[in-house]
Amino acid sequence: MKKTSKWFALMLATTMCVSLLTGCGGATDTSTTAEGGTKTEVAENAQDNNDSQTQDTGVNEAAATDTGYVVPDEPVTIKFLHKGPEPEGWAAVYEKYLEMTKDTLNIELDVTWVEHADYKEKLNLEITSGSDWDMVFDASWVQLKNLAPEGYYADLSKYFNNPTEYPGLAKAFSEDTMEANKWFGQMCYIPLYETYGNGIPVIWYRADWAKDWGIGNNGKINSFEEMEAYWQAALDAGYVAYSATQARGFFQLKSIRGEAYPGSAEAGLQMYSAGGLTIWTYTKDNKLVAYAVEGSGDEAFKDFPEGWNYDFGARRYDTFAEWQKAGYIDPDSLSTTDAGISFSSGLSASYVGTLDDYLGVKNYETDLGEGAVGYFVYVDEIRNKEKGAIPTNFAGNNGLAIPATSDKIEYTMRFLDWLFGSQEAHDLFQLGLEGVDFKYGDENGTYETLTTYSSDFGGYGWTWNPNYALISTAYDGEALAYRQYELDASSFIGLPILGFNFDTTDVDLNTAIAQCKAVTDKVATIKLHGITTDADGHSYDTMSEMLKVNVDEAMQNGGQEIVDAFVKQLTDFLATK
Repeated sequence: MKKTSKWFALMLATTMCVSLLTGCGGATDTSTTAEGGTKTEVAENAQDNNDSQTQDTGVNEAAATDTGYVVPDEPVTIKFLHKGPEPEGWAAVYEKYLEMTKDTLNIELDVTWVEHADYKEKLNLEITSGSDWDMVFDASWVQLKNLAPEGYYADLSKYFNNPTEYPGLAKAFSEDTMEANKWFGQMCYIPLYETYGNGIPVIWYRADWAKDWGIGNNGKINSFEEMEAYWQAALDAGYVAYSATQARGFFQLKSIRGEAYPGSAEAGLQMYSAGGLTIWTYTKDNKLVAYAVEGSGDEAFKDFPEGWNYDFGARRYDTFAEWQKAGYIDPDSLSTTDAGISFSSGLSASYVGTLDDYLGVKNYETDLGEGAVGYFVYVDEIRNKEKGAIPTNFAGNNGLAIPATSDKIEYTMRFLDWLFGSQEAHDLFQLGLEGVDFKYGDENGTYETLTTYSSDFGGYGWTWNPNYALISTAYDGEALAYRQYELDASSFIGLPILGFNFDTTDVDLNTAIAQCKAVTDKVATIKLHGITTDADGHSYDTMSEMLKVNVDEAMQNGGQEIVDAFVKQLTDFLATK
């Protein structure tokens, strides 16, 4: 690792002992809830109830644990709003849980399973109406950005970094991890992830075709130059070179998921998005040195460090435009919803994804032939498995939150302490019953599924944690090595700014964001496909030209207000470091 912050060094020391690693009140809110009274009052009353709940419930003094938890005489039920349908086999898993914990927890679970498509709207309605919930799934892409700053979620800081009373939580969530997942100054979000990244980025392609066409090392592609040669050969042979969905296009090629570039974190660079604008920041010694909006031209980046003092993000889209002109992308990409269908049916030569897709894509070989599928890890540093190659902010893309109105916070946290306290507890919920739903593999840290329970359950919504991440036995050879690399904490480097979240709940700012997004939406999708004609029908000679015109218009329609608010919040945040 070339350079890490002191923060990351501390986190690395904490996490490296694991052999295989795979919010929130803002200002006081006095608006009225559906239950009457203010949200602040409801939260305070709930906390009073929580502090005295062991007296109200009835307890067995003889059953007190070493952590100070007193097992209640009668079962306590906590209500969980879960994203996703109930998996087949859950009843047996739940019975096993009750059997394991009757004498040590005596906590029952009332889980409401919500279909994925309905969850976002239902969560907002349930929480803002003051409904009775003790735990919910949430994330920045669900409702966290809206609910956290309004004080709907409880501050959980006292439950973490407390190994005496909550050893399971202390084991699974380091102090640094939780600091990085604060929302607006409070620890109201419990991050769920198995790895600090978002999957090893790859292009899936036909290795048998590459071999037949003499491209790569015996069909193994190891550079974009070879991939372009492969795409051209596919076109010449009458195939679609690269299939893409309407939402993705060329997606995050030529970058690390579009959020970073090799070396950008070490240089002090970090990206934020709002209103469709991509704002790049350059910080040094916890001070904001410079900032610029991607697509606004080289001059805007003149104060960035050497090697980065140009509009580097726009260059990626220029490449996409070149690929579009070359005919590499599916002509129907703007209307395609599933790129994998074209690939699996033998009509296209490649599509983008991550190594997480390995099991599903390898199944295509049933029809395509053994050894037909290959993958190109398109970030050189990741392909070479370099240490510190993957920038991360350690923020959980998925997580759990506890409504501030819950009067069973203590019991909910005791349950989570148990869940994250051992491999056995974690595996029961995430993988199901050993010998029925899964079995452990011969190689340490691996498992084999026997039913669909684990895929149906969706551990990302409840159980994911780096301490307990296992790898499917279906991964072998190089793919297994990449998975092990991805689950190793030393593969990551902390981004310069950790724990900052842009609060966009201000009404005027929200209006500016909507106005700005109406402009940026004109190019948001087409730029991913390399198309240089915007939604108004204006065509441009280059992608950079189109982006510059669009950014200029966006800045005049709410964009400047967004950038000004962002810079102020970030500057204030950095001043506390």
